[in-house]
Amino acid sequence: MFGELSFEVEIDVPAGDAWELYSSLQLAKVVQEGLDMLEKFELVEGDGGVGTGLQITLAPTPGGEEPMIYKEKFTKIDNEKRIKEAEVVEGGFLDLGFTL
Repeated sequence: MFGELSFEVEIDVPAGDAWELYSSLQLAKVVQEGLDMLEKFELVEGDGGVGTGLQITLAPTPGGEEPMIYKEKFTKIDNEKRIKEAEVVEGGFLDLGFTL
């Protein structure tokens, strides 16, 4: 199965401020502090640019026994157009039958 997932949210800050956070590794730390669902975030390789790999651990769902762990890699970062793309390379949606 092939799938694509995207997410949009409107926030009340200047675009430059939002991009400064979103395009950095600080985003994961902010999300981790604000959401109980993100249990752990680890930098596997890289410095936040294209090719950076992350391992993300989501807390178990209610009634779930194991947390969901997946790895993603940044595949595109365009500062001019403010686009950042990541691809799940292990676990997560791939374990659910999606393919790259």
